[in-house]
Amino acid sequence: MALLEIRPCPHCGKSTWQEFIPRGAPSCSYWHCRECGKRHEADQPCVSEGARLYRGRVQTETSCGDVRIMDISRIGARLCCEAECPLPLRVHERVLFNPQMQPYGELSRSIASIVRWIQGLEFGISYERPLSTATNDIKNIVKN
Repeated sequence: MALLEIRPCPHCGKSTWQEFIPRGAPSCSYWHCRECGKRHEADQPCVSEGARLYRGRVQTETSCGDVRIMDISRIGARLCCEAECPLPLRVHERVLFNPQMQPYGELSRSIASIVRWIQGLEFGISYERPLSTATNDIKNIVKN
């Protein structure tokens, strides 16, 4: 399954669905604009302990903001607030988390979650209900 993301196209300038096409060396990986059909080169994404995926969004009763997804599974996620815009969170607080990882399906919608721990700008959430998508499938979506 390809990685899909709404991004601005450098060719046509529209914010539209872009599809990441991973290629191994010596070919270059690229983003393919579904609006104009143009391609632009991209680095192969790396998902490791040091990787930072700028994707998700967290909403509390009083605020919302973008978060980096540090790790994600069927039962929860480890997230990190942006230093410039930290979210006022409390342990045991109910939040909505949208991973924004697919154009449709579980990983494109808000997931009711509970904050389990906070350490600086990083925090962990557990979903109120586990996802039906298997953890390996989630990792494949992230890596693709």
